[in-house]
Amino acid sequence: MKFITKLSAGLVSMGLLVAVSADEPVKFSIPSVNAGQPAATAGQTPAVAPAAPAKPAAPKYNDVQIMEAYGWYLGLRMNLADLEYTKEQTEAMARGLLGAAAGQPPPVDMQTVAPEMEALLAKKNELLLAKVRQRNLNEAATFFTKLKENKNVQEMPDGLRFEIIKLGTGAFPKAGQHVKVHYIGSSLSGQVFANSVANNQPVEFVLQPPDASGGGTIPGLFEGLQKINVGGKIRLFIPPHLAYGDDGLQGTIPPSAALVFEVELLEVKDAPPAVPAAK
Repeated sequence: MKFITKLSAGLVSMGLLVAVSADEPVKFSIPSVNAGQPAATAGQTPAVAPAAPAKPAAPKYNDVQIMEAYGWYLGLRMNLADLEYTKEQTEAMARGLLGAAAGQPPPVDMQTVAPEMEALLAKKNELLLAKVRQRNLNEAATFFTKLKENKNVQEMPDGLRFEIIKLGTGAFPKAGQHVKVHYIGSSLSGQVFANSVANNQPVEFVLQPPDASGGGTIPGLFEGLQKINVGGKIRLFIPPHLAYGDDGLQGTIPPSAALVFEVELLEVKDAPPAVPAAK
């Protein structure tokens, strides 16, 4: 699976429009000094007018400074630093942006240049992915080295680590069986990407190893679930090669990322027999 960087106009737009429902028109209330009070009569002291509201603070930045900050933000989101554009390439990109903002025609024929543009961006994208992979591999190596200090964590020959949080009392699952679990999946930094507990919606699936078509359970989860029985809970520390590998999972898991799963095994039962194909 390859990551292809796509810049959506929605992502890079200013996003400053505010929709106002026609069913709920904006209402302005201008209070009168004497609103809700009887008119002053002779001999009476008029009510003291309320103090004028404080003026809003003056802007700290002018429009040019704000737009420069916005340009920096776009460059950050586009990973310009990690993509290693040269000074000449960055300046050319800026000229193109200025030309588009001024309503000028493109500097070259866009249909002709499109294949070469895609090739260059693909090359830059692969460079970025290589950096991300190496960074994540280094992070995993440091994490698992530190993890050796935890005496409650057991290590398997293939690199899977696990910690039994709670012993169960039921059956142990086997390959091919149907399991029902609660789980929380997170990165090494603790960022949660999946949580069935929060929604109280257990996940059910057939416990089987990954296959060539991309089906099955990731190796670390397939192996680790067989270490506990029903009612038990386990924490799995899964290295990249036993998780989603070099490619990751688009939109969720970065390339070469190690993962942590906390899994509670709720139920195990035999999977229903396969329905024979019609002749």
